[in-house]
Order: sequence, then structure tokens, then C-alpha cells
Amino acid sequence: MTMRTMLIVSLALWSILPMRAQGAADKAGDSAWKKLEFLLGKWTGTASEKDTPLGAGQGGFSFEAELNQKIIVRHNQAAYDSGVRHDDLMVIYLDAPNDTPRAIYFDTEGHVIRYNLTFPAPNRVTFESDGTQPGPRYRLTYWLSGRALDGKFEVAPPGAEYKTYMSWTSKKE
Repeated sequence: MTMRTMLIVSLALWSILPMRAQGAADKAGDSAWKKLEFLLGKWTGTASEKDTPLGAGQGGFSFEAELNQKIIVRHNQAAYDSGVRHDDLMVIYLDAPNDTPRAIYFDTEGHVIRYNLTFPAPNRVTFESDGTQPGPRYRLTYWLSGRALDGKFEVAPPGAEYKTYMSWTSKKE
């Protein structure tokens, strides 16, 4: 091979490698998105009086892919027999450089929670707050139970174990 041919081959290989690396990252992200597909859609949820300290409640939430499937946005609203109303927004995204699934949550009470996601079983996802931050830790879990999407929200004060604060079941609209 001539020096010129070797240079051309080398440049061609170097221009292909970034595309292959990007393809691998896309596949890792695709895998996380596939594990979250069971959440997508609009849901109507209910909680009985024993499932929440706020009294029986009902509401609705949605998980929708947005920005060309780069994020999933959850909008949630709930009202309880006690008169309390709750609204929140959560954005699920893939964090660079390894496409680690994460989420950030905002609500009407002023909470901002950064979550790491894990997938302990098919059609199950756990959102767990970063335990290195001061204050309580939070864990939000969703799982399919037949055609229902069930969930629970747990809180752990500093140095203590998680305790269920609220649980619910929901049906797809």
C-alpha cells in the first residue's frame, strides 16, 4: 500500500468510528426507552383512604415521549377527600455520556427531586432520589399488574428506612 492509500484508509476509518460510537449510545438509550414503554399513555388513578394520609383520592397522569423521543414527560394531578390538590411534572431523560436514565421532578409544593432510575423486573421501574443530598430520600415505583399500572411513593428520613407514604392503582384511558 502506498502512503497516500494508507492515509485515505486511516481517515475513512476515523470518520466512521464516531458514527459507530453514536450508534452504540443510541442502542443503550433505546434499551432504556423500551423498558419505559409500559408507562406511556394517559392513566386515571385512585387511592383508597388507607392508601394515603390525605384521604381517598383520584386523579390523572400521562407519560408522553417528546422532543423526537429524547425525553418522556409525566404530567400528574390529584385531588383528595381532605381538600388537598396536588400537581406535578417530571421529565425523564438519558444522561450523557452513558445514557443513564434519570428524571427530575417539580411540584406545586416547591419540591425538586432528582431521580436515578432502575429496572428491577420487566414492566417495573424505580425512581430513587440521590441519597447523598441532605434531607429525606424519596422512592417512586411503578409496575404493571395485569392491565393496571400500580404505584407507590416512599419517604425515608435521614438515617431511616423507607416507609410507604402513598400507593395507588390506575387504568389506561
